[in-house]
This record gives sequence, C-alpha cells and structure tokens, in this order.
Amino acid sequence: METSPKKDVFYSPHSVVKNSPVLCDSIINYAKQYLNTPYCYGTNAPKCFDCSGFVQYVFSHFGSKLPNSSGNIAYYGKFISFKNASSGDLIFFNGRGVGETVGHVGIVTKTEGDVIYFIHSSVQAGVIVSNTQESYYNKRLLFVKRVRL
Repeated sequence: METSPKKDVFYSPHSVVKNSPVLCDSIINYAKQYLNTPYCYGTNAPKCFDCSGFVQYVFSHFGSKLPNSSGNIAYYGKFISFKNASSGDLIFFNGRGVGETVGHVGIVTKTEGDVIYFIHSSVQAGVIVSNTQESYYNKRLLFVKRVRL
C-alpha cells in the first residue's frame, strides 16, 4: 500500500508562512485536552464538536478566526507538501464519497516519515488522533495547508 500520495508533487514544498514551533506545540497540547469529546453535527463547544467546529474552536483560542465549515477553512493558508507538514498545519480530506471536494479537516500533530498524525473530530469516535496510513484516511487525503498564527 502506498503511504505517500502521488498528489504531493502538485504542491509547493515550502511555504513563506512560518509559525513558531512553541506556539504550534501549544495548539496541539490545547487540542489534546478535548480527546474523547463526543462528535455532534454543528458543534456545541466544548461539549461536542464536528470536525470544522473543533478546528475553529482550537484556533480561536490562539486568536485565529476560521470559518465554520471544512470547505471554507480550505480557502485559508498556504499549501504545504505532505513531506513538509508539521504540527499545527491543517490537513484536509474529501467527504465520504469520492472526488476532490473537501469534507473533513484535522490538525497535524506530528509526522513520522511519510505518516502524518492529526487530531480531529470523527463521526464515529469524537475527538481522536488518527494518521494517514489508516486506509480510511489514506484514500481520502487531499492536501495540507499552513495558516499564519
């Protein structure tokens, strides 16, 4: 099974946006406080989250205003290659169907080789950490973006 999607060649390997590693670690630590928080469509933060509501809630704590849908969040930031993804970046997936339409978003927590780990709110399990080697997410991976913090 291929772990690094071919689409990676289409995205620039570097971004002019550089975020403080300390701030990015703070974002991840803050997000992890909500592990196991249940999923709910539309978000009722901090009691439950959908994927975009979770990202919006976490980033708002650090002064970044993002919209409340994964498709709209995808318009923010600069494209980052999969190889250069780092903690605090946003990772996007298509929805449950096929195609290139954004339907899910998470926050990159770390990378190990070709594997990107991310925290997100999933319909099945609420706020969890997953990775791009998991078949469900590997098939749906679209791109990574970095938002200026």
